[in-house]
Amino acid sequence: MLIAATGRATIAAGSYVLSVATFIGYALARLRRGRSVVPRVAREVVKRQILFTGVEALPFTALIALLTGGVVALQSSLLSGAAGRDLLGTLLVTVLVRELGPLIVAFIVIGRSGAAIAAELAGMRVHREIDSLEAMGIDPFDYLVVPRMAGVVMALIGLSMAFVTMSLLSGWLFLQVVAATPPALTDYAALLAVQLSGMDVAVLLAKTVVPGLLIAAIACLEGLTAASSSTDVPRAATRSVVRSLSAVFVWDAGVSALVYLG
Repeated sequence: MLIAATGRATIAAGSYVLSVATFIGYALARLRRGRSVVPRVAREVVKRQILFTGVEALPFTALIALLTGGVVALQSSLLSGAAGRDLLGTLLVTVLVRELGPLIVAFIVIGRSGAAIAAELAGMRVHREIDSLEAMGIDPFDYLVVPRMAGVVMALIGLSMAFVTMSLLSGWLFLQVVAATPPALTDYAALLAVQLSGMDVAVLLAKTVVPGLLIAAIACLEGLTAASSSTDVPRAATRSVVRSLSAVFVWDAGVSALVYLG
């Protein structure tokens, strides 16, 4: 019984991963064909998605970045101690740029936009709006999925850059208050610049672009495959959040393992 249940769960998980990968692959193929394949009205959907996912989330992201940067800088200052500022810079770059920054931003996007996308598309499924699009000759994938995926990815990249910048700046401000010998802003910037490398930029992009695709694909998949019942709308949103969190955690852990163990 246990073996059978484990087998069914494994097959279901594999099938779901394949569905998400197919969504992402097909969307990327459509985007690569250029503007001609995306209707003009869908381009407006991209703009609205960037506005909702990125611009409107910026104040909350800034607040979390300021608090996170201050706490990490304080703890890094205490841990580095007599080891000097080189260790302080290493800790700040490792924690804020490589690890916490992209992960926290992904959580914010999942909670705000992933759930909203899944609920919106599930509602459209319930009210048969998707059937109406197909009847009018509009491909629901081009109109609903592709622009949302593009918008989420671009917004996630922008939010991650903003989070890293504000959290590092917040770290300097906190050090001015709590450190016995606070560094000047120019020294602080030079300290971080020495520790930053091309690998850090690559890791940051890997932890923003792919999670953005995963979040959007899972949200769209859950919304479009929801049952034609209003009670399944919140369930689709919940499934989207849970599965997006799982996917982002697995991806981030895999990237970190490759970087540190490779």
